[in-house]
Amino acid sequence: MTKSHLEAESDHHANTILVFAGLDPSGGAGISADIETLSNLNTHALPIVTCLTVQDTENVKRIEPVDKKLLQQQVETITQDITFQAIKIGLLSNADIIKLVAQTLLIFPNVPVIFDPILRAGGGARLTNGDSNNILKLMREKIIPLTTLITPNSVEARMLTGKKNLNDCAEELIQLGCENVLVTGEHENDPVTVCNTLYSVDDRGQLNSIFYRYPRLPHKYHGSGCTLASASSVYISQNMPIAEAVQRAQDFTYNTLVHAKQLGKAQFHPDRTIKS
Repeated sequence: MTKSHLEAESDHHANTILVFAGLDPSGGAGISADIETLSNLNTHALPIVTCLTVQDTENVKRIEPVDKKLLQQQVETITQDITFQAIKIGLLSNADIIKLVAQTLLIFPNVPVIFDPILRAGGGARLTNGDSNNILKLMREKIIPLTTLITPNSVEARMLTGKKNLNDCAEELIQLGCENVLVTGEHENDPVTVCNTLYSVDDRGQLNSIFYRYPRLPHKYHGSGCTLASASSVYISQNMPIAEAVQRAQDFTYNTLVHAKQLGKAQFHPDRTIKS
């Protein structure tokens, strides 16, 4: 076999990630952020759009979940054709979609799952249809127990658990079955530093934490959480140790924020074309 044939064979087995996320017309967050991040990191996205949105760089005006049957047909068709090394989950806007995604996770129990539990837009709008308490309950019962890494910001961690102390939040998420919890601190009060914390349980059953500190940047950003979760999914899919995978994903994300651009009137867009 010639070198060119070997290269073609290698490309044929490129790293691939199944992505569930909403469509953001501004291109800052959601499926656009996931595809851009994965592409930058030489990974192919299999994008399953869970809902359409009406939004700008300030807030979300409307969400419209994709029909369950259409979504199911997409998932069944693509997963029967293409092998993937991780599953990244973003916006799950109603109960039917949560149940469908959970069924998919059960079919692929050995594939790592990275879950970004998007509950509210940066502008504060709710991003779920139906009973919010039921949505949280279904996430806790059906998605979190199957998750390798969950990446809530501090507000989402408290919403998911009902607890105030972030250590307690992480401990409960792990007790639910999640293997690792990365709580991001951009919504905390420190004006100088953003501290993100990775929580994992060691072989003795002890909850361990690793702190990652970054200088606080001056703007609000649209899609930083999506970028972080997607980058984490890439490095985890490469069988990298979790602490290293999370470190590299945060460094990548921070670099996109340093170079962010203000395309609209409010939040800045991370520049995911920047090479780390």
